[in-house]
Amino acid sequence: MKVLQFIYELVPGGAERFVVDLSNELSLTCNTVIYTLRDDSVGNRSFYVPEINDRVKYVNLKIEPGFSPMLIWTFYRILKKEEPDIVHCHLNLVNYFFPLAFLLRKRIRFFYTIHNAAETEVESGTERILRRFSFKHRFFNPVAISDETKASYQSYYKLNDVPVIYNGRTFCGKSADYVKVAEEVSGFKATENTLVFCHVSRYDENQKNHTMLVSVFNKLKDENQDVVLLIIGEGFEKAFRLKAMSKDNIHFLGVKTNVVDYLYASDAFCLSSRFEGMPISLIEAFACGCPSICTPVGGIVNTIEHGVTGYLSKTISEEDYLEAVKQFIRSGKELDREKMKRFYSDNFSIQHCTARYLGLYQKN
Repeated sequence: MKVLQFIYELVPGGAERFVVDLSNELSLTCNTVIYTLRDDSVGNRSFYVPEINDRVKYVNLKIEPGFSPMLIWTFYRILKKEEPDIVHCHLNLVNYFFPLAFLLRKRIRFFYTIHNAAETEVESGTERILRRFSFKHRFFNPVAISDETKASYQSYYKLNDVPVIYNGRTFCGKSADYVKVAEEVSGFKATENTLVFCHVSRYDENQKNHTMLVSVFNKLKDENQDVVLLIIGEGFEKAFRLKAMSKDNIHFLGVKTNVVDYLYASDAFCLSSRFEGMPISLIEAFACGCPSICTPVGGIVNTIEHGVTGYLSKTISEEDYLEAVKQFIRSGKELDREKMKRFYSDNFSIQHCTARYLGLYQKN
């Protein structure tokens, strides 16, 4: 079986991380190719390229942003050349393939992973109509990444038949740099009892609600709670207002290639999102046995067992999230980190996820 994965770029991000892990695992049994659109010599667009294994072919098309009808012809020529069995699209790339999914439906099966709440991935009424038509008639086969994502799909498109496959993540143990990271993290502590909280995401105020997260840790500082917050991810160099409002217990560390080392060295993982699909960062936290404190959105509500594998705030409000963090401060040491690791291996390993996708690819 030949599988083509299409995504805009391989910048630091959950969907991008997932595409590389899925492709690496698929390559054990399938001829697998990753196509990216944006010029990967710019910025961090090739961030995950070094992690693509030798069995996976990687092609960067260097296509500039903006839609042109000629792009449909470009993709048609790629499909004629590659002759794939499966085309798997991620993020808004599905929009480029509507005509091809109709024309080539007898030879190629087209799939689309819905990485967030369905309504957040659509920019116009026309786009919604095109997607619904393609999904309804199975020119494109949608895949939801959580029960909540499935519910958003059903509500938004008024369609019911969509499979759920939770995201998976390749297990990453501590790297050779872990000792240095542990020393770095220890250096942020005010005392030996300081609790270290780690947040991992790209800067996206609309989705990740970073202002609320910072405000919560500012209040904890004002209340003399012995805590620090480490923020890891891309784009925060431009978050001038966010940095200006942050007290000295909040540290912006930038992009890291060894995120899991920081999760292993932290007491808890924080996510304050307004909406989500199934965050890869949360899966990484489970794999590391790092308790999570999250807002009740997307697939998060299907994964965190409150008071057992982490804490869920009652709502996405600042007051409720602050209370969830305080619950961890009071009781977090009682959580079973080994249970979190087992939960990862039983539900979110890339092997488990890939087997589900292969079953879907092969289904008649």
